[in-house]
Amino acid sequence: MDLKSKEKWIKEYDSIKKVKQIIKELSKNKVVVYTYGVWDIIHPGHIKLLVRARELGDFLIVGVVEDEPVRKLKGDGRPVQLLADRLFDIAALGCVDAAIVQKQYDPTEELNALGRVDILAKGDDWKNIPGTEAIIAMGGKLVKLPYSPEHSTSSLVSKITGKPKSNHGEPKC
Repeated sequence: MDLKSKEKWIKEYDSIKKVKQIIKELSKNKVVVYTYGVWDIIHPGHIKLLVRARELGDFLIVGVVEDEPVRKLKGDGRPVQLLADRLFDIAALGCVDAAIVQKQYDPTEELNALGRVDILAKGDDWKNIPGTEAIIAMGGKLVKLPYSPEHSTSSLVSKITGKPKSNHGEPKC
């Protein structure tokens, strides 16, 4: 893919500062939404969650968790795809306005660096959502979106490898 095509279609940002500048240029009445995850093998459950998140506002930022925190939470063999590939996949989706690297499972650092996020959206399959305290401190809110239990990356990996399904994994807050 040539650089011009990538710039046109792929909304991947290597700097939170660039995304923060875009947010600053948005009208104050525009709602900024943030969600995050591993996004290892994209499946319909991911797409449903991202579309639901996008429908909550006007600008959707998606954090893609770095490889090492994923390994710690989900075990060896995960993530299946490297960070650069997962980031590219998310950045290419039409419902995503910006895809960024998220250093840990907890998005507090990224939320604070962005400065303005109105809604933190996450699937309702986790009891404790990392980033909740940060979004509330910013004056925003947490919205739990319906999880699609019929779709899971762990199930897909198990089906492909023939190994038992690993724990879905919920980070400790």
